[in-house]
Amino acid sequence: MNAGRVPDDERHRQAFFDSLVSGDAAHLPLCLGIALHTRHANARPGLALHISQAALQAGQLQRVLERRFDQAVVFDGCYIYLDAQGALVIWHALPAELQAVDQVLSRMLSLADLDALDGFANR
Repeated sequence: MNAGRVPDDERHRQAFFDSLVSGDAAHLPLCLGIALHTRHANARPGLALHISQAALQAGQLQRVLERRFDQAVVFDGCYIYLDAQGALVIWHALPAELQAVDQVLSRMLSLADLDALDGFANR
């Protein structure tokens, strides 16, 4: 098992999705320095993939920005920014149909080139 990786625990994932459905704040660590959060933007509920400055790979921000604009249709709805602590954040509005959350999360992880952390693709 990778020491930096959070155990792939279905119970934690289910608690995260239950919080999404109920509208409560949700947090799901994926590995050391990388987590999913609920985050509102302009009063709109959304999901944020948070990659701490310590977890960022060299050149990752540039690659994410290039992919976002080179593949604009694929990553439509994904917004990229750095927070006050220098963490890379990829935000996407919460989809109207919660069944689509898995697809949104998979796209966000793909945009960040973190497909290896994608436990949502086959839910």
